[in-house]
Amino acid sequence: MSTATFQPAAGISLAGPQPTRWIISRRQDLTWFIGSGLISYLALSLMTLGMGVPLITLIWFFGIDGPHVQSTITRTYFDKEERARLGWFLLIPIPLLLVGPAMALAGYGSVFFLFAVCWQQFHIVKQHFGFMMLYKAKNKDRADFLLDRWFLLSSLLIPLGMFVLRTRPVIIQTVPLLAWLPTVAIGLYAMLAAGWLLRQAQKLRTGLPMNWPKLGLLAMAIPLQWIALLYGSHFGPNGIVRAGILLGLFHSFQYHRLMWFHNRNRYTEPGAVERHGLAAHLVGSAAVYLAIAIGLNLVLNFLPSALLPYETAQAAVWGVAFTHYCMDARIWHVRSDKGLATALRMA
Repeated sequence: MSTATFQPAAGISLAGPQPTRWIISRRQDLTWFIGSGLISYLALSLMTLGMGVPLITLIWFFGIDGPHVQSTITRTYFDKEERARLGWFLLIPIPLLLVGPAMALAGYGSVFFLFAVCWQQFHIVKQHFGFMMLYKAKNKDRADFLLDRWFLLSSLLIPLGMFVLRTRPVIIQTVPLLAWLPTVAIGLYAMLAAGWLLRQAQKLRTGLPMNWPKLGLLAMAIPLQWIALLYGSHFGPNGIVRAGILLGLFHSFQYHRLMWFHNRNRYTEPGAVERHGLAAHLVGSAAVYLAIAIGLNLVLNFLPSALLPYETAQAAVWGVAFTHYCMDARIWHVRSDKGLATALRMA
């Protein structure tokens, strides 16, 4: 999901009933976009109680995270109108599937996998930012844009940077000055966080409108980011798997629900079958959507990973995830895509 592109489409009015507005509804948003973070805490509890990480990884990769990656296909490659709009961009999987094996064969496999997991985490950061922008648009929250932006991004990116430096000591050995970076970053972040919290207190005290959906999202996403990455850092570089599961669960449930909301709205409009083709035939039920996403994940992701346990093959499979990251950055531009804004009920 893209970042700053989550703004109202030009010419689309956001006028409507106040005080609080949600993306779908209060119950749906609290369940899927905010409350689903509790599943991550449940997974953390199971890990600390000794439940096997391989089993949790299997459930996460096969049934939740992998299918969310493939669900993007339902509104791109399956959509006749979207295929025409994207054009040559649909060929992007070809280079993305090759870059990993090329680096592995050149002896830079560890560098590639570090890059891959960092891109994965950055993708999650972008989605949280996108949801925040949706809630700001829904609630006409035009104030404090820069403060909200830098508070959220620093809250999510600083723990990721600390994880990398803590689990890859060779980086600091190569560039000793980086040893000071975590201390400086934490100090600056503490000042930014204090300023953001004081601003919220000032708004509450003076009776200014409070964007409660946005605050609920941040209250769930930010502590989870710190806890997951600090927890994972205790297990060395491989701890990114544990952290990735915790962060990916929240991310995936959010994405599945938003994708299904979009698909149901866009592909059930009058004339949708003629305009969108196959995509419009696949919105009969959520079960159909999930079956397609799980099936695509089985064929494109799970089986190749299971049957080809080689570094070059594992690197190639990352190209599927990379395609999702790139495609997401292209297709969720609410500001410039009025059809998307309508499907997300921003109009």
